[in-house]
Amino acid sequence: MNWNKARDMKIEILGCRGKIKASAPNYKNHSGFLIDDKLLIDVGEKAFLERKPKAIIFTHFHPDHAFFVFKEETFSPEIPHYGPETHPLIPKLKIISAKTEILGYSISPIPVIHAKNLKSNGYLVEKDGKRVFFTGDVAWIEKAHLKEIGQVDLIVTEATLIQKGGRINRSGDKIYGHTGIPDLLRILGPLSPKLVFTHYGDWFYNKPEESIRKLKSMETEGTVIIPASDGLRIDI
Repeated sequence: MNWNKARDMKIEILGCRGKIKASAPNYKNHSGFLIDDKLLIDVGEKAFLERKPKAIIFTHFHPDHAFFVFKEETFSPEIPHYGPETHPLIPKLKIISAKTEILGYSISPIPVIHAKNLKSNGYLVEKDGKRVFFTGDVAWIEKAHLKEIGQVDLIVTEATLIQKGGRINRSGDKIYGHTGIPDLLRILGPLSPKLVFTHYGDWFYNKPEESIRKLKSMETEGTVIIPASDGLRIDI
């Protein structure tokens, strides 16, 4: 991977662990994605702030994506920070509900169904002709929103559950939870030739090397699966 091209978008996966206790070397940090060393999507670990991002965007406010929620600490960094809805622990949060320019990137929030009582966004990030979609956690994405995304160079999505159907809960007319990797491949595969899977669940941690082989075996013609690890860098 060449990190010297002026127009490349550089993505670093800072953390791969979902909201579980299990961890392993190279797969222990909670969620975070750093773009070009300056735009941080999700802050699953306080240590991510040591990278000195210039702006932060949250997909949603579960503690594995927002470390301060677990300890109920106020989060008020002196850089712009955005999210899908207000939160009592984030007094200076800016709501992102429409296409917005942040640090020269075009950021389009894409509504994602995931949590029972929280709003969730995925984000389409565009710059210099490069287009990357970060799903965040997913129970489902409506077809109309998939059309909004269109064709992209890369999708970064989750791998909480490897079985088809995942674990979807229902409350009245609402669904929430995590869909399975086979379902994500089906709905996202047509949008991009490359899918990065991260945010691993319990299934992954018993034998990570074997789990990676299982994940790679799910590739279909025209779709490359990239299993993430903490610190993985991808040049688009």
